[in-house]
Amino acid sequence: MPNMLAHIGAQGFLTRTLLPKADLKLILLGCFLPDVPWVLARVFQGLPFGIDPYAIRLYAITQASLFVTLFVCGAIAAVSVHPRRVFAILALNVVLHLLLDALQTKWANGVHLFAPFSWEILNFELFWPESMPTYVLTLLGLTFTVWLWRQGIEEPPALSPISLKKLIVSIGLFVMYWILPIIFLNEPLRENNHYVKTLQAKNERVGQYVEFDRVEYKKGVNEDLLVSFADEEIRIRNSQLGDSAQVSVRGRFVDSQTIEALAIHKHLCWFRDGSSYIGIVLLISMWGVAWGRNKKPRGVHET
Repeated sequence: MPNMLAHIGAQGFLTRTLLPKADLKLILLGCFLPDVPWVLARVFQGLPFGIDPYAIRLYAITQASLFVTLFVCGAIAAVSVHPRRVFAILALNVVLHLLLDALQTKWANGVHLFAPFSWEILNFELFWPESMPTYVLTLLGLTFTVWLWRQGIEEPPALSPISLKKLIVSIGLFVMYWILPIIFLNEPLRENNHYVKTLQAKNERVGQYVEFDRVEYKKGVNEDLLVSFADEEIRIRNSQLGDSAQVSVRGRFVDSQTIEALAIHKHLCWFRDGSSYIGIVLLISMWGVAWGRNKKPRGVHET
């Protein structure tokens, strides 16, 4: 997926074209929401107690779908002053985020725009993260945010006075955001999304085609290894890389622990991760500063 700044660059201008008065803070939040499951997946896999990494991956795949993400958009909108407008801004940016993700080349990865009716991954593979379109969008996103920064922090967070009805609706939608991925957990497995089914069935791997998205490649003296999203080390042949790196790979299992590389792409991990961290810091900072400057939610007046 493109980095956070690239999403802001593309989505910010498109949103302001369609909704000229859209709050910049909501635009940035909408840019980030589809990535929340992947951030949480990293956190849970890093915990000391054991959680099935394949279950974590399937849960994140499902929760990151358009269908499920719209529930968290609704939960946020329910406690805002203008629920329909806030939902429209967030939902628009979630859709734009997933469409932009679908344009980028991501082996063993993609988006789900039509779930729960279809869990087939959508990926048009038009450009890599390390390419001119991504670089331009990243610079555009940084420029867009800095240019409109003052406007973003001066506009108060559009929170509504808390009422029991709004709170119940918001909590209900938020609970659905966490429960629905469990209900549909088997759907991405059935479609072999991210090749989870192939990787889980270790005794049936021989001869199976497989892809890996942005995994660690370890260059060794006697053998080279890939570290899958499940932290499993898998031997790789015919990689032709001279040093360790972050890579995407297409290959075929020649035995249960070894793949023959058919194609390999080396990533610049510092560019994508660094740009995403900057974007997330800008998002948190803008909301924090705006909240500090406007502690009183809209709609609350002194008597």
